[in-house]
Amino acid sequence: MRVMVQARQISVFSAAALSGRFVSGEHLALVAAQNMIDRYERADGAEGWIFSLSSDDRVRNPLRDLYAHAFVLFGLSWVIRLEPRRSFLEAMERTLSFIDAKMKDTERGGYWDTLPRKDELRRQNPHMHLFEAFIALHEATGEGRFLDAGAALCNLMLSRLLSPEGGALREYFSDDWSVYPAEGAGRVEPGHLFEWSWLLTRYQAISGKDQSGSIKRMMAMAIQYGLDKETGRIIDEIAEDGRALKTSSRAWPHAEALKAFSAVPADLGGGDISAITAILRRFMTIYCSPSMGGGWQDQMDCEDRPSRPNIPASTLYHIYFAISSVEDAFPNKTEIYE
Repeated sequence: MRVMVQARQISVFSAAALSGRFVSGEHLALVAAQNMIDRYERADGAEGWIFSLSSDDRVRNPLRDLYAHAFVLFGLSWVIRLEPRRSFLEAMERTLSFIDAKMKDTERGGYWDTLPRKDELRRQNPHMHLFEAFIALHEATGEGRFLDAGAALCNLMLSRLLSPEGGALREYFSDDWSVYPAEGAGRVEPGHLFEWSWLLTRYQAISGKDQSGSIKRMMAMAIQYGLDKETGRIIDEIAEDGRALKTSSRAWPHAEALKAFSAVPADLGGGDISAITAILRRFMTIYCSPSMGGGWQDQMDCEDRPSRPNIPASTLYHIYFAISSVEDAFPNKTEIYE
């Protein structure tokens, strides 16, 4: 049982309760948040949050993982909107202090993926979700320190993760933030291009710092090389030059594309009703088919056959925030839902 999954569920039930979509989510989120703190933080006696527990509540993996810590902060950012309970706020502060003291790379910028390190790579993804958590914490508290922390990650993305020309957001790096395996040979995930576009749109709105150039470049690359606008299908991975590397198709990139198209201005690549309709139709028929009775598929192969016949609980975070984003952005556009 991963702490990241607990945190994602807490964010979903909190958001659903606050929006009125699922008012019973308030009690579930409050109980789950306290349970997460009691069971996962310092579970092995050391600072930080363990990665996972076994079914009998024993520490299964004591790794300190940046991705997981980012989602702990994200989950706490949502539950304190329901109730700014002292235990939630104190857990938030301890987590921020741990990340800052133990996981920050003070020489080259950014953060270490894990403690102890499991390999010699640095990854884009946990930094993106920490950026997301800082935005959410600012929205929950109004405190400027979270915008400052987000600004540092935004600058890292612009200077290291995003290619100087074009919209290629590279996924893997060496210790000095050089592209792994080599400049020009990085791997790019269209889903993350959409996700960063959505995040930068939100960051621009609350910070007043113009991010339009980067948003436009990433949206353009994602649309041109990652998305089939007719079918709404998004592939999993492309090269820096746009060549398809993995033509399988997971659910979550479609969710992030829905969020991006719903939030990004039309002149930067968003707001395309036909694209939203195609992606949403695919999302709700291929991945969240009514025949599954509320369940979902995680990934399809190149011929759209299920390649992961499980229902990952972590995917609910993508599903909920995608559908709610579309509903909030287009409350009267009934053609989107047909």
